[in-house]
Amino acid sequence: MNEILRIFKRAFKLIGYDLKKAGKFTLLPLHQQPDIHLQRVYEAFDWEKQKIGGATQSNLNELVVIVRTCLRSNRNVDKRARFTGASTVETIYRCLRSTIRSINYAWQQKGGQGIKVNILDDHSDADYLKKINDLCKDIHCPWEIKTTREAGQGKSLYEQFEFAKSLDALCYFCEDDYLHEPSAIWEMWNFYDQVAKQTGRHLVLHPQECEFLYQTHYPSYILAGEKRHWRTMNHATHVLFTHSHVVKTFWTYFENTKHVGDRKKRQLGSESKTTNLLFKHIPGFCPIPAVAGHAQFELTLPPCFNWQKIWEENAN
Repeated sequence: MNEILRIFKRAFKLIGYDLKKAGKFTLLPLHQQPDIHLQRVYEAFDWEKQKIGGATQSNLNELVVIVRTCLRSNRNVDKRARFTGASTVETIYRCLRSTIRSINYAWQQKGGQGIKVNILDDHSDADYLKKINDLCKDIHCPWEIKTTREAGQGKSLYEQFEFAKSLDALCYFCEDDYLHEPSAIWEMWNFYDQVAKQTGRHLVLHPQECEFLYQTHYPSYILAGEKRHWRTMNHATHVLFTHSHVVKTFWTYFENTKHVGDRKKRQLGSESKTTNLLFKHIPGFCPIPAVAGHAQFELTLPPCFNWQKIWEENAN
């Protein structure tokens, strides 16, 4: 490498990029056993050694969307602008509009059936809750708002998963600050349905690639979907698209989400100690590009995600 290229190499590294000679690996090839999450995917698609994971006996025609909301002035309402340029309140309102639009699109694609929406509200202030209720009036399918038994992020996480255990339906566990493409929920449903029926295995989907996937690279399978590609992964947040039977079967991986937000026990509720353990047993996928993005910090947004377009489309 000549001196000019070395200068470019050093300059690019400062902004997170690198230069490689043509034909040189950016990821080392595998010499030993595949990563465990790849093995789960292999087993799911291995027709000769197929291990039925219960999907063939599960209801894939119904979807329950559970959206957790929380706007409390004593907790999370900050009037300072987020990276979106708007307040926390306005950011959540726009995210909710985008989620509702995606719900309605899926409802339309299913011929006006098969979807229910549960808004699980974590004791929002009265004026904020009224606005959330007003926004939900645009939902086309059956919906209801329920206040959580106890206040707190971990308490609402636990309650949503506990509720799902008793169902026989697909579940999308979502938070109020995710910006959704109009087709997001339908695409996740369609991909899940196709793969589950072909393999007899349940899946776990996350609507975006996590930042971790671009910090610590590990090999992945890439599948071509109808509108985008899907990559295997074993890292996600607690925002998941899966089946209620997965929650029931692997309840021990969901139970400790009750510790999220607890200063003393929050590590027990982290994704690595709870729902990411699902990928020891079940294939996980996320879409490329993302179908939704976490509008919490700029770093939590996935690559190649045009959040500005969705943001403008969901203005008041």
